[in-house]
Amino acid sequence: MLPQPYTFALMKLFAFRDRLNDKNKEFGRYHALDLYTILATTTEQEWDQAMKLKDVHGKDPIISEAGRLVADYFTGPDQLGMIRMQESIYFKSSLQIEDFIGALKDLFL
Repeated sequence: MLPQPYTFALMKLFAFRDRLNDKNKEFGRYHALDLYTILATTTEQEWDQAMKLKDVHGKDPIISEAGRLVADYFTGPDQLGMIRMQESIYFKSSLQIEDFIGALKDLFL
């Protein structure tokens, strides 16, 4: 069983992908910012479990697709996922964006 934060992050990556061009769903902004919240509230124990599972299941097609989504949308401040996150009305400039990007890379790339 995957730790909940890892599962939730996977779900949010795919929800972002599905809503990326949906004006009625704010172009996925909510899902992009939820990714930040999930990772920011992950405990050390949950993180360690997720990293172990990444090592075991990293080649799984779902995890590979999640990695592609991270690479395409969340590995730099100028990528669309990061832009959508910053467009959210709930975004705060005090969020640790570089740490977030690093955590996503660690988990999925």
